[in-house]
Amino acid sequence: MVTAPIVGGTKAAHLDDAVAAVGLSLTDEEVARLEEPYRPHAVVGF
Repeated sequence: MVTAPIVGGTKAAHLDDAVAAVGLSLTDEEVARLEEPYRPHAVVGF
């Protein structure tokens, strides 16, 4: 399963912001900080 945001902006500026985010680069420290609270769960139903 892949989890991803659904882009559905109601204004052109929303779409512009979403497209601009594709080029966003995070440092290793930023990625580690964002992933820190994540706890993987067992896959169910396959």
